[in-house]
Amino acid sequence: KNVTSVQPCDLVRDIEGDKASDSQTSSPGILMIVEAEDADLPISEKLEDVLTTALKKAGLTVVSTSESKNADGTSLVSVILSEGYVIARSMPELKYCGFDIHLWSSFEKHESTKEALLSAVGSKASSSSSFRIIAGGMFGTPLWQQDEKLRGPQQDELCNVYKPFGNDDREVDEVKAVTGDDTKHSSIDAVLEESIKSLQGKDQKIALLCGKNCPVSIKLENIDSVQQVITLHCPTMTNFNEFGKQASDNLATCEKHLAKTLEDVAENGQLDSLVIDSTADKVTASILLKILTSKKKLAKTLFNPEVKVLSAYNEEDDKWHMHLLRLFRDEVFSGEKFGFYSEVLFKNENGSFKLLITSIREEHFIKKLEENLGNFEKASGMTPIIQNIYGGIWHYQPDFVPSKSYTPDDYDQTSSLEQWNSQVPLGHQVVFQMEPEESEKDNLVLSNDLVRAALELSILQSSLPLFEENDLKMIEEYNEAGDGHLLVSLWSGGSIVLLWNGKDHVDINISVYKSDEAFESIKAFEENFTNVISELKTILRDEQPRGVGRVVSYWNDIEESVDPHWT
Repeated sequence: KNVTSVQPCDLVRDIEGDKASDSQTSSPGILMIVEAEDADLPISEKLEDVLTTALKKAGLTVVSTSESKNADGTSLVSVILSEGYVIARSMPELKYCGFDIHLWSSFEKHESTKEALLSAVGSKASSSSSFRIIAGGMFGTPLWQQDEKLRGPQQDELCNVYKPFGNDDREVDEVKAVTGDDTKHSSIDAVLEESIKSLQGKDQKIALLCGKNCPVSIKLENIDSVQQVITLHCPTMTNFNEFGKQASDNLATCEKHLAKTLEDVAENGQLDSLVIDSTADKVTASILLKILTSKKKLAKTLFNPEVKVLSAYNEEDDKWHMHLLRLFRDEVFSGEKFGFYSEVLFKNENGSFKLLITSIREEHFIKKLEENLGNFEKASGMTPIIQNIYGGIWHYQPDFVPSKSYTPDDYDQTSSLEQWNSQVPLGHQVVFQMEPEESEKDNLVLSNDLVRAALELSILQSSLPLFEENDLKMIEEYNEAGDGHLLVSLWSGGSIVLLWNGKDHVDINISVYKSDEAFESIKAFEENFTNVISELKTILRDEQPRGVGRVVSYWNDIEESVDPHWT
């Protein structure tokens, strides 16, 4: 790496490139719970075959399948995959099929797997519900390095990480450079001037970061409310060559020059705004950011409490302006009240550009920005659109007295009551996650044989609904996915899946159909299992009803003909 090579983001954060780890330190898994309603379940085909076909289409590798069918038409299906497992519970009379989709690899296929299964049983996303549980996985899977890289939010290098805010499906307009230098600079300068005019008060003091030639400074000085424009420029950065012999010296000289200039400015009054001109270079801008980030006391004395940082983004090479202004908000002014970063898109038939604004301590910034849109359009001859606004905090009001206190009676509870009454709990599910306490880790030595023996003994001692001793022979096992072990048991009253990650974590996913003894038998199972392997303790427990009507209530909490208290 050339030590003289400087990028603007390198001065703020040291971001290493993606490096593959040589050893696996964690083995997470994700369990997705899916309730498919209004399902048009296939009659002519076995559910086992239908689900197998769907999972293969989703890009998963099917290892084995099994099905347990009851006389009333309900059935349980298990599908063991190289990447995890799927349990399906179908009740054709109720047009219901519930899925447990537990993956320890290829997490990016979770959504497509859910969609494939819903389609396979004739249900739709609009009539289904789902949620995820972070659970255990499997050490030693063939693709663990790839999974580790894809797991979680995907973060590229800092200067490429920004994406336009917003979580809807609307198309986001990107800038298309305004054609013609005169037109471009005229429109951008007009918008910057209008932004300065919108600042409160007279005798404004403006700092302008620009290149050697800075024509916009004259325009800013001619604004009636501006008293002084201070240009920030490093002579040593003219024709700067980051690979040249003098690069390090030039950078150091620039930093000293800018720091001295800012200190002199701070002694003679505070700045109302900082403008990053299109002629400024990104290396000098990053040095300015570094100074203000590292010298917090200087930043406080340099700027007025209510301050703006302004810039524009017109071409792809200008994109660093966006990152710079966001970093001003997040780094230089971190912790300040009413910190906003916003982007206003200007466009017409000649092209488009973005006005970038970081605003600090202006409580009604959004309202004022909206009010200024008309002035922006008049000054630039282009249509302004507020594209993104990021920031703002709750404003604390001490001793606040509300004008009115609202109760459930003030709200329309019709749809909530309809959903409540539509609930039909059909079963109960608990997901146990077990690990040894720190003091017991050295004493615990798990193996395939030990976890199977513990599972079988715990089942026999727990009086699980409809479980018979012969059902033990039907337990499926799979130990070729990685270092751990998977055990699956289906019977007419429910299912149990045990997943050992190959080290010291055990997941047990147990589901039983509605019965009087369901809750007690699951509790007994947990106690019996931890008695067999005493070093293991339940560290996480997720418990939920399963059924139709977007069920969220346990069957013993719902009384017929009794409305909930909030209706």
